[in-house]
Amino acid sequence: MRSILLVDDDADTRRTLREFLTGEGFLVHTARDGQHALNVLERIEPDLILLDYKMPVLDGKQFLAFMRRTPKIQTIPVVILSAATREWSGANLEVVDVLTKPVDLALLLATVGRIFAEL
Repeated sequence: MRSILLVDDDADTRRTLREFLTGEGFLVHTARDGQHALNVLERIEPDLILLDYKMPVLDGKQFLAFMRRTPKIQTIPVVILSAATREWSGANLEVVDVLTKPVDLALLLATVGRIFAEL
């Protein structure tokens, strides 16, 4: 079973996406911000990270910078989920894809399926 780490500071978004992806057959772990995600990554190694860009404590950009310097997790594919398109547009984020919030569930499923097919 493929596993996903969903990182988002909005509890409703985490719950909705977790329920949807779990219903599609994925094992979904969640984290409320980038720091919490790093703590979760000490215990699990997901196949994919869905990452909100704008969060308190440790935002998506800071999380990605740390992740890319950490050998154990640096190769995990990341998809950015964000309504703050101006925040990341033009940035070299080294991510597989960027999906705009609110996330279209069919597009999310197609994106996840494409990424897992390439792994």
